[in-house]
Amino acid sequence: MPSRRKVRLEVMGDDGDRLTVILEGRVTREKIMQLADLVDLYGGSAAERVPAAVENKLTRLARLIEKKFPYSEFTSRDVAEAYELEYGERLTLSTASTYLSRLAERGFLERAGGMLNNIRYRLLRARAEEVEGGQ
Repeated sequence: MPSRRKVRLEVMGDDGDRLTVILEGRVTREKIMQLADLVDLYGGSAAERVPAAVENKLTRLARLIEKKFPYSEFTSRDVAEAYELEYGERLTLSTASTYLSRLAERGFLERAGGMLNNIRYRLLRARAEEVEGGQ
């Protein structure tokens, strides 16, 4: 049973905005991973400030997409293959599809295509421009 703790994470954006999140109670590894996802998707490059110990597959996948597919369309299979090459870990197609759907729901990706096997994604133009400007 996880112990009761209090974790406070504060992230200061380049624009001066501050995001403060406090977790209190039973703070599990899973909750910290979800927090890392939030920080990553909220602040873009803020993921670099999150300790590697709390980085999870969704966070890694978002960064991989920014790096490998900033302007091109891609499929779940493309991402799963790129993930394995980049991190040396297998990412199943079903997991890749689930994560891509979550990223699309959160406004990180644009989803196109109707049939299950024909779904293509791309990084939203605003995100792609942020990535390009940050390099």
